[in-house]
Amino acid sequence: NGAVQVETSLPPFELLAAIKQVENDLGRDLSGNSQRYGPRPVDLDILLYDGYDVTTSDGTAAETIGDNDVQPNSLVMHQPSETLIIPHPRMQEREFVLAPMMDLEMIGGVGGGRNEIIHPVLNKSMTELLTMLTKENAKNSNSEDEEEYPPAHRVLPLPRGRMLVFNETIIQGILNVTPDSFSDGGKFSKSVEDALAQALQMEKDGAGIIDIGGESTRPGAEAVGIEEELRRVLPIIERIREESDIPISIDTRNARVAQAAIEAGADIVNDVSGGTHDPEMLSCVAAMGVPMILMHMRGNPKTMQALT
Repeated sequence: NGAVQVETSLPPFELLAAIKQVENDLGRDLSGNSQRYGPRPVDLDILLYDGYDVTTSDGTAAETIGDNDVQPNSLVMHQPSETLIIPHPRMQEREFVLAPMMDLEMIGGVGGGRNEIIHPVLNKSMTELLTMLTKENAKNSNSEDEEEYPPAHRVLPLPRGRMLVFNETIIQGILNVTPDSFSDGGKFSKSVEDALAQALQMEKDGAGIIDIGGESTRPGAEAVGIEEELRRVLPIIERIREESDIPISIDTRNARVAQAAIEAGADIVNDVSGGTHDPEMLSCVAAMGVPMILMHMRGNPKTMQALT
């Protein structure tokens, strides 16, 4: 979650329409058929908006922002339809809203001092509201509440309606079905059953994800053809899926391999090039609707050492 302070010439309803268009362009389903409060790619809200005079000091109509005596964050607007309410009606109840708003206060105003952002209805700064909310939450929390309302956890949606829960550190087990990886190269590339046994052992030992790679990206490694990479990774993914539902990430730079691996049962795409090696990778992952890990490297495995 984050908060940004922007300057715009758009009045509130036009600004609302603009950010809804941004949400639509980024893939949010605004048809009304999506799950309320369910996963979404982006959620944009107007929290506060500057108040302004419709006339200048001499009584003539104000035509520009410069003509107005702008009052920071002072607009109060309630509509019966609740299409748009300013200030946001529940912002003072949400720590994830107040915390980044307090960060904006800390950036500082003129002369480097704190730039207080005042709620126009409650007449409190964001820091004051967050402090009050934190104290109230601490006062009201007890073991009975925790039993009735278990704490929320961060989750990552996976294919087939599953979730990866981030309530604790997740250990990822690495399984390379290559002849030349620097860690386990050659150990599990000749036998699918040996690779399966290793994957199941890592799961038994506490791994929460199995990362499968069919192309070594160690310094100096030669590129592997896509057909060879597919030949290496698909059988073990399919075999693991026959025995376990553990989340699988496919370590690949190639969109064709990523798509085939997801179709075979993998859940996450792990691209060491950050989507820069294959121009089809990002659109492929977006179309499949799966999580993606964006890694970084200079050049490619053959040239990376010379570019450090």
